[in-house]
Amino acid sequence: MNKISRRLAALFVIGIAALYPPLLGAFNRPGSFLGIPILPLYLFTAWGSLVVVAWILNRRDEQ
Repeated sequence: MNKISRRLAALFVIGIAALYPPLLGAFNRPGSFLGIPILPLYLFTAWGSLVVVAWILNRRDEQ
């Protein structure tokens, strides 16, 4: 297993942990940030961050 594969596997584990239901419960509360409810803001931020990091890791592999 090469270095990029190990990093992507670690990113997968981090993604599972970030989107695990007990952690989501911490963000499922009333309130908003800049008019955006907290839970959807966290979900889209975490998901977008995972996508960007995976893209960066794959791009680095091509070079």
